[in-house]
Amino acid sequence: MVTMFMVNWEICEAGLRILGGRDALKDEFPFAVRLEEQYTVVTDGKTQVEYHQYCTGAALTPSWILTAAHCNDDDEISTSKQNKFARYNSYFPKELGHLSPITKVLAHPNYFMYAFTSLRAIYDVALLQTANIKVGRYGKISAIDYMSFVGHEAVVLGFGGTNATPTEKPLQVLKGMLKNCGEEVGNVYGFLCVVPPCGLEATICGGDSGGPVVHASGIFGVNSMSTGNCNEFSHTLYPGHAAAIVSMVSPLIDWISNIISNKTNGRS
Repeated sequence: MVTMFMVNWEICEAGLRILGGRDALKDEFPFAVRLEEQYTVVTDGKTQVEYHQYCTGAALTPSWILTAAHCNDDDEISTSKQNKFARYNSYFPKELGHLSPITKVLAHPNYFMYAFTSLRAIYDVALLQTANIKVGRYGKISAIDYMSFVGHEAVVLGFGGTNATPTEKPLQVLKGMLKNCGEEVGNVYGFLCVVPPCGLEATICGGDSGGPVVHASGIFGVNSMSTGNCNEFSHTLYPGHAAAIVSMVSPLIDWISNIISNKTNGRS
């Protein structure tokens, strides 16, 4: 049974950036990818194709991307999505990289999105199948029990853009310490929180959802939720505030491995 705790939730629009982070160095985290949706826009009789970023992911292999399940709530599981793409080898604003179409969305079978509660989601992890993505280094999943990470340093990654344009900033990086979430999610199984360094006001935002959270042993979670306001002028953040609520992947390692090795279709 899951116990619910009420929190003052701030729901952030996709396209905002990690507040309090820094720009990634070129090729620092080559496995991080932007997830984008293709739109056809007609202006003054002229048709243009635009790509709007909606989440972040991590390329685990040339064919599989790890992200958050809630990034794909408008998709039916295992349904082809010809209008969604992964952008890789990009370093904005000048190097846009390459696009690869997303052909299949597999949310974890136990994923569930709550409404009007502090928990918001459980098992918030998904795998996206795509065409051949070639990057300098693929993400490595950490199979270590996530509870052993409490007190360790972690790096949060997100491709959310700035308020000005979605292509103005490169990948954003935020370093912090892992802790039990406590009242943020009621210490529910499968989550840890990242607290930024002392004195730093920071939070992930909508466009950072699904971004990998990295430990020295590998990727151990994805950006799932935030209790902070994404507006840097809102003053709702404070030192010690959790910058990210992270959905862990170590409890799901068999599910992830079986899909990538083509032993299951992801439904069980």
